[in-house]
Amino acid sequence: MPADYDFVIIGYSETGIYAAIEAARKRARVAIVEQNCQPKISSSRILAQFAKAIDQTSRWFFDADVKLRLEAVNRYTNAIAQSHEEFYDRARLEGLGIEFISGSGEFCRKPQTGFTVKGRILRSRAYLIATDYTPIVSEMVSGSGVEFLTPNSVITKIPESIVIIGDDPIGVEFAQLYARFGAQVTMLIRQPHLLSMADLETAFLVQAALEAEGIRVINTLHIREVCQNGNRKRIEIENYAIETDELLITAGWQQNVSSLNLQALDIDSPIQLNDRLQTNHPRVYWITHPVQSIARYQTDVVLKNLSLLPIFKVDYDRVVQSVATNPEFAWIGLTETQAIRRYRRGVMILRLPFNVLTQAQITGATTGLLKLIVRRNGQILGAHIVGENAIDLIHLISFAMSENLKVQFFDRFSYASPTFAEIFRNAAHEYRKLQRNHFLQDLQESYFAWQRGRTNLERRS
Repeated sequence: MPADYDFVIIGYSETGIYAAIEAARKRARVAIVEQNCQPKISSSRILAQFAKAIDQTSRWFFDADVKLRLEAVNRYTNAIAQSHEEFYDRARLEGLGIEFISGSGEFCRKPQTGFTVKGRILRSRAYLIATDYTPIVSEMVSGSGVEFLTPNSVITKIPESIVIIGDDPIGVEFAQLYARFGAQVTMLIRQPHLLSMADLETAFLVQAALEAEGIRVINTLHIREVCQNGNRKRIEIENYAIETDELLITAGWQQNVSSLNLQALDIDSPIQLNDRLQTNHPRVYWITHPVQSIARYQTDVVLKNLSLLPIFKVDYDRVVQSVATNPEFAWIGLTETQAIRRYRRGVMILRLPFNVLTQAQITGATTGLLKLIVRRNGQILGAHIVGENAIDLIHLISFAMSENLKVQFFDRFSYASPTFAEIFRNAAHEYRKLQRNHFLQDLQESYFAWQRGRTNLERRS
């Protein structure tokens, strides 16, 4: 029996809508199932940028700290979210030829393989799971009876103190947000430092910036108990306890797939994916990441495989990641440790500080670092940027990596001046200087090896 659709997108989420629009642009026949999903823009990113703007304003125009009214903050957030709703408009989707199907459904095998919604079976060449995510909360916290916040909670008040459990990037953003709104913030993390998925050196710079604002970061492998102590929450860790007014959990995300009846297609839990993002059922794909930059990259890989030959694989070394702190933090590719482990001595590390840039000196944003990880021939393996406009600057590196441009090509670009982008021209100059030094070092090493060889021959003779 022929399929009714090329793609059935399961989940009216931001990722699901993006997938549906991109598939429709390829002239595919597409349906998107609501599946109890509600698209929304990340409020933490909006609020983080708002806090950053307030900080810059206070730096230039006020002697005392700016007192923020929460009502104004919420109005600002709602206004930005409403302006973004045009992207989610169902009429716009229908205008692109996308069929919107309200309600929720599940997979079925009989009387035929498909996805059934309200008694209707959707037959498709491929199915893409793109449902919403919910925050992960441990049973110890959820079963304690203590009220807690998650990143999805609406901010109704600014507490005097707040403890954040977990170092998910969104938790790091919320830590600075609450600190700038006047709360005393403590972060409890299991890793030795914040943002453990990123490069160690640059992640430490972000942590130092947060600690300079009064945010306390505590490494703890085990939280013994969470309980209520009068009007405050009490968190007991290895050797002492912390009391706080509010508790925020940012320990990761899990996708809502329990209602999909994946067992009908013999897709067992935990779900295993190959490098093309297929489940063990070859027609069912799954977008598995809550961060939009990564989720959209995964979607693009899936759509290329379904539109052309299934030969495209995910390569997370080419995906941009970021944290909207102040200073901003963005990275792509390998960390220094990963690069050295993979290429050993063939790795060069370029460190370019922001404080030499005229634009940084003009704006006062001199705290920053571009760390480029390259091979001896100039191939870019990774980039990690901490500083003003880092989230925008990282895209030039992403372009260079996608086009296989080497670091020396940055010297051929034309730059407006003064700008932060001039840091890339500095990187090209630094590479050439180090390359000359490496050539001399290699020549010296070869000379010593030759001399050792001569000595050995003389001894034998």
